Amino acid sequence: MKQKLFNKDLILILQGNAVSLIGDVLYSVAISYWVYANTGSTTLMGFTASIGMFVRMFLLPFAGSVIDKCNRKWMIVMMDAIRGVLLCIVGAIAFSGHLSIQIIMFTAFIAALCGVFFSPAISTALIDVIPRDEMIRGQSLGNTISSIINLVGDAVSGFLVITFGVPLIIVLNGISYLISAFTEVFIALPKTTQQGQKITLLSMFADMKDAIKEIINDPSLRVFIPVAIVINLLSGGVYDLFMAFVLDAGFDLEDYSAFAAAQTAASLVVVFILSVFRFSNKTRYALFSVGFIGSGLFYLIVFNNSSFWVMLICLFIASGLNVLGNSIFSAALSLALPELNRGAILGFFTAASVGGSALSSPLYGVLCDIIPIHIVFTAGTIISFIPIIYMCINKHIKRFILEN
Repeated sequence: MKQKLFNKDLILILQGNAVSLIGDVLYSVAISYWVYANTGSTTLMGFTASIGMFVRMFLLPFAGSVIDKCNRKWMIVMMDAIRGVLLCIVGAIAFSGHLSIQIIMFTAFIAALCGVFFSPAISTALIDVIPRDEMIRGQSLGNTISSIINLVGDAVSGFLVITFGVPLIIVLNGISYLISAFTEVFIALPKTTQQGQKITLLSMFADMKDAIKEIINDPSLRVFIPVAIVINLLSGGVYDLFMAFVLDAGFDLEDYSAFAAAQTAASLVVVFILSVFRFSNKTRYALFSVGFIGSGLFYLIVFNNSSFWVMLICLFIASGLNVLGNSIFSAALSLALPELNRGAILGFFTAASVGGSALSSPLYGVLCDIIPIHIVFTAGTIISFIPIIYMCINKHIKRFILEN
């Protein structure tokens, strides 16, 4: 029997993610604002943002191997539950007035550790519950829900942080994780090929070795991974320090919320289009290229402009184009992954991509404490055009998009 797109398990996964995402949107704004307001340092801001990325970079390849062998549903439930309890405790500490940079960094580390196992479990689960011929629509549906939540969250986050304060926002994020964990108990997922096999350090290294071999043998992934590392190294810090850029340019937290909402609204429009319309392979490849190149051009206008409305419009266009390119590649990648060691390959691939961003955030933070932020952002964006253009014209990447 043909599997329906809107099946019970997909709905449970999407709504569980949606609930926890509501808290995450508010929490990320609250913590970034707290760090910058209390220290005034982009270095600390960048370092705080990079903690989770470093954890993911080093552990995701091994986590993917673990996910291939364990019960993914209970891993998803457990990781959300741990994060929920942790953030409720941190929120209580914040209410007592004892929140510190050290506590924030520790929380970021533990939350990232949970995310390392949660991410590949959710990613591989979605691949199993979405019909293959509906992969782009299915993933776009998830992105649409996330975009709506981000849109609303970004629009009101600044107001909520100022009105209710950082402690309450942290507690709400913890509660959202606990609600997600409860609903995810009712998900039913098929067993993976390796599920039930013994998990050892030797087996994890063996799986990572197999994943590396798969990537090396695939000419498309062999090109894309190093390119992705370089692109994220050159541009990752821009996204993590965007709040500092906005505040440094003379705008306030409510203006930042408007800018963030514009970017999310653009994402919503793009993923809605991708979820409704089907495009030919050639059209998808053209959109993939236009998306990545065009987004950089519009971000350059943002970083060198002082007009609120010009920045708002350009951020809308830039974000939409960026989501367009990433969505098309993500769907192609999901279809191309072999089922046997899907988690290990996805873990290694994600770790490589995150590695660039993990290095980028502290690097940008240090540079922005020395050089004007808009100059650093502009230089990084211009240099990133080199690997982006190479990726878009590479024949292996083109074939990968056309065939998947």
